[in-house]
Amino acid sequence: MTNGTSNIGKIAKDLFFIQIKWALWFIPIVFAVYLIVPHFVKDVAELNLHFLSFIYQPTKIFMLVIGIITSLYYLPYFVSNGITRKDYFYGAAIGSATVAFGIMFLSAILAGILELIGAFSNYQPSTSTMEFLQSTSSIWIIPILVYSFISIGYYISGWMIALGFYRFGGWGGMGFILVAILYINLTDLIWEGHASHPFGWLNIPFPDLPLPVSLIGALIFILLGFMVIRKVSKRITIAME
Repeated sequence: MTNGTSNIGKIAKDLFFIQIKWALWFIPIVFAVYLIVPHFVKDVAELNLHFLSFIYQPTKIFMLVIGIITSLYYLPYFVSNGITRKDYFYGAAIGSATVAFGIMFLSAILAGILELIGAFSNYQPSTSTMEFLQSTSSIWIIPILVYSFISIGYYISGWMIALGFYRFGGWGGMGFILVAILYINLTDLIWEGHASHPFGWLNIPFPDLPLPVSLIGALIFILLGFMVIRKVSKRITIAME
């Protein structure tokens, strides 16, 4: 038991540091775009988005991509080095959650720096949140929590896609892409009240849920996603190189 717990902690730490290094390239690029693009694109300027809300959309794609990459490369690596699939699963799940919160926490620090600059200069930092959070008074804690939950969902989707191709091959992988798209859309539906790409054109009537209900729904979807991943990866055959 102790050895398994130790392995989970080590995997979580290793994957966190690997992925946060990628994020430390990603965040400055998005920050530079945030500062520059509004001067040239009127539609972006009119949104007046707080940096946390601005980075939220790119982070979803980033988490989806690293979910695919990490599972395709590091699952075989760890298992081939004697780590059980179970230990890898729990370690990777913890790692993905900490990376999602880490990205949003670092983004909040940058947003706070802009606020500080605005307090001592003529610079006026943007303060608007995404539409589905505009009913909350917080521009810090609640957005960090919500955006992190949604980002974890996108990581799970990428993980599903990678496992689908790794375990079932081309056609199975295509099937898991459809499962991942459905999962993403249901996650977005809970928060944003409408389906996302590629089903954004669907006019699905969905009520605006109270924040606590959306949080509970998001946690349930995260747990369901991890359950699917655990089920698929439990007996997956790893190709030893």
